[in-house]
Amino acid sequence: MRRLRHWIANRGWKGTFLEAWRLLKVKLRRKRSGAEPAAETAVAAAPPPEVHPFDQRYGVESGGLIWGERLRSEEKGGYWATGYYGISPSVLWQAFDRLALDWPSFTFIDIGCGKGRALMLALKYPFRRVLGVELSAELANLARENLERFRADWRQEVPAEAIAGDATNVELPAGPLLLYLYHPFAAPVMIPFLKHVHEAMARKPREIYLVYINPELDTLLGRSAFLEKLWKECFPLLGEDAGADRFGSRQEYVSVYRFVG
Repeated sequence: MRRLRHWIANRGWKGTFLEAWRLLKVKLRRKRSGAEPAAETAVAAAPPPEVHPFDQRYGVESGGLIWGERLRSEEKGGYWATGYYGISPSVLWQAFDRLALDWPSFTFIDIGCGKGRALMLALKYPFRRVLGVELSAELANLARENLERFRADWRQEVPAEAIAGDATNVELPAGPLLLYLYHPFAAPVMIPFLKHVHEAMARKPREIYLVYINPELDTLLGRSAFLEKLWKECFPLLGEDAGADRFGSRQEYVSVYRFVG
C-alpha cells in the first residue's frame, strides 16, 4: 500500500493506472510467449555477488538494498523515502565527467546519502567539500563509519562528512553547490525540497546544479519555474558494475538541472 501511494503521489491516479496497465500487458505478453526478460535470465544465470567489488576492494559496507518502509525515522518525511541502494561507481563517474564543473569551487551534497557510497565516489574529484544528508540517523552513522575507513589512491584530500537531517530544511553551505539525488524520496518531499533550495539561492545567489539519477520525477522537475534542464543521458554500467547489479540493470538514466531565477 505504501508503494502504491508513492506511485499515486508521483504519477497521479491516471499515470498510476496507465503504468499498471502497461506492466500487466508486458507480463501477459511474456506469459503467452513463455519468454523471460533478458535481464532476469542474465541474473538467473549469473547471480550478482553478495558484496559489491567496490566494498571488497576498499573495506567498506555500502551495498545492499533497503526499501523505504524498512528505514526507521521519526521525521515526517520518512514515509515518502524510497529506500537506499548503492550507486554503481561507473555511472556516477561518467555523469560527473560529462558535467565537468570547476570542482574546487563546488560543495558536493548527497541528498539521502544512505550508507555513503556516492560520498566516497565523489572524493575522486577535488571538491571544496563533500557532505551527505540522511534522514535515517542509523544510515548516517554507517556513512560516517565508511568515510573514516575509506582509503583509495585516487581519494582527494577533501573535507567529507555525513549528517542526519531533513533535506527540506537542512542549512545549505555557502558557495556553489552540486546536489546529488539517487531518487531518494517521492513527490511530497521533492516539492518542498526544491522550494527550500530555491529560497536558499534567492537569499545568497550562486550556482546550484542538481544531478538526478533514476529520475522518476523528471516530469515534475521539468515543470519547475526555477529549474533549467541541461541534459538527460543513459549511461551504461561498465565492467564489474554490470555483473554486480542485483536488478540485472545494464544502464542508468541521469538528468542534470541548474537552478535559475
